[in-house]
Amino acid sequence: MAADFFAEIAALRADLSDKAQQAVETATRLGADACEVVIGFTRGIDVSTRRTEIENVEFNQSRSMGIAVFKDQRRGSASTSDLAARSIEECIAAALQVARYTDPDPCAGICEPELLCRHPDDFDLLQEVQDDPQALLKLSADTERAALAAADHRIKDSDGGSASAEVKVRVVASSHDFCVSRASSAHSLDLTLIGEENGRMQRGSGFSISCKAKDLQSPDAVAAEALERTYGRLNAFKPKSGRCSIIFTRGAARSLWGHLREAMAGSNIYLKSSFLCGRLGEQILPPFITLHEDPHVRGALGARSFDSEGAATFAQDWVKDGVLQEYLLSSYTSRKLGMKNNAHSGGCGLIYVQSSAEQRSLEDLMREAGEGLVIDSLMGQGVDIVSGNYSRGASGFYFKNGERVQAVHELTVAADLKQLYSQIAAVGNDVDERYSLRTGSLLIPDLAVSGS
Repeated sequence: MAADFFAEIAALRADLSDKAQQAVETATRLGADACEVVIGFTRGIDVSTRRTEIENVEFNQSRSMGIAVFKDQRRGSASTSDLAARSIEECIAAALQVARYTDPDPCAGICEPELLCRHPDDFDLLQEVQDDPQALLKLSADTERAALAAADHRIKDSDGGSASAEVKVRVVASSHDFCVSRASSAHSLDLTLIGEENGRMQRGSGFSISCKAKDLQSPDAVAAEALERTYGRLNAFKPKSGRCSIIFTRGAARSLWGHLREAMAGSNIYLKSSFLCGRLGEQILPPFITLHEDPHVRGALGARSFDSEGAATFAQDWVKDGVLQEYLLSSYTSRKLGMKNNAHSGGCGLIYVQSSAEQRSLEDLMREAGEGLVIDSLMGQGVDIVSGNYSRGASGFYFKNGERVQAVHELTVAADLKQLYSQIAAVGNDVDERYSLRTGSLLIPDLAVSGS
């Protein structure tokens, strides 16, 4: 069975690669100076249960081709979901027509040949997909059943369990006689519960994700996480406004690092739409923090050997000892800035928040701070990457003498991101390896909170 699966995916990759190369050849024949083609394919199944009964079974399959052509430094693009030769030729003709009406741009063009990935690797992310509907439905229902069996009177209902399995293939080709592909699989298991205390209801979730079905956490483990998170949000109060120490849990910390990553994006830098413009070589984080990207970790979701332009990825420090080392650049943004492309078209690899200081548990951070708020959920859009102004709704819990006291909600955390990042006092060791951005909790003293 496994041999059939891998043979099928190998044949699919070969077919999609042929279509991508044919598209490049067609674009050249129709007059394009250069061409880049990206094909994406996804096939999967999603199932859901509610109160352990079947709610939904959904099979999905999609494929699409995006084509960018360049003529006299003018760029045109188009896409199609029909990969028949005639449809591809019509798509290329449409892209060339678009290029006729765009302004010339000396920075336009495909990735330089010397930067392209010539030795692609799947990093063991392609594993046999366990897509039997009955098995996935049983997994989802068993997770709900485990949670409801262990729940006390505060859990009022299940808001549903779900399980999924999928395989993805991506092909990138260009007129530099270049074509590469990668394939990956993913399995997931999720559960959301509804709790109530003192007339107020809250939701909490647990989940597991892995490229291998056998590496998913057990239904009991996912249920336990959902129960813990639901209990932790009950009986919440609105804290008083003021300033206090705040600990962003690893989940909330990922959001903070995401804002920094956005500020480092080359498109925001050349448009002068980031508070990090002109700050290469400057201290932006405390000296004990390094942000390290490694896109080549075997078996880790997020690993990749090339970006969406085909540029070869490599390990690099974005920030070293608190000093900004890199902007995140694609072919176009690197040309606009007069810098070297560092393979960040269409995303990033695995990002590690490393600390040279002693890393402690969340409980240790609470004891160090003594009193304050732990934030585990953020909401709203109050982030201005240009100025660095930060204001977001939040929830979590209040702690005193290093001990949890009571859940909090309906509060707002406000700061200047430039100061917030420089004020980080400690990084926790509670890293969640389910995500490609791997960070522990962050202790940041003296932040403004708006509540009651």
